[in-house]
Amino acid sequence: MLEPGSSGGGAINPPVAEVVPAVSYALLSSYETVQVLTPTLTNDVVYCTIQTLPSGVIASTPVQTKLFNAGQAGPILAALASAIEQVMADDRVIAGVGSQTRAESGLLVDDVIFTVEYIDPVHAPLGATAQVTIGVGQLNFGDAQIGRTLLAGIKTKIDAVYANLKAAAGG
Repeated sequence: MLEPGSSGGGAINPPVAEVVPAVSYALLSSYETVQVLTPTLTNDVVYCTIQTLPSGVIASTPVQTKLFNAGQAGPILAALASAIEQVMADDRVIAGVGSQTRAESGLLVDDVIFTVEYIDPVHAPLGATAQVTIGVGQLNFGDAQIGRTLLAGIKTKIDAVYANLKAAAGG
């Protein structure tokens, strides 16, 4: 009688390795709501809150209800998580948290607030921090070329905040 995984010739066939994509987020919550885009235009959405991995940033974004119900929210949420993690990979960025702000139109906008830190080499380990607010729409890196452009714009904002912190510290 052959053992499971045995070829009968004495050699054991190794188990077939399954390629599993890396998980970049955990879905913490989701609920159906209506997103108001303009005073006369709405969109049925599932509002999703994720926690990115490995940094643990919690952020939220709306996903169209029909996409969510069709099981197509994963790539959208993974792209957001990946974009957040790319920003968090900058050594000057020490934290990030999802937030909402009110646009000039009065409508709510989803953001991620990143904390940038400058540590003065003379007075280390004391540091100064400031925040950079990035709209979730700017964290849509689903398309590689657009993602590179958006990431460059975010890096420019981080560079400016870091330069201000450094100048304020006399560095």
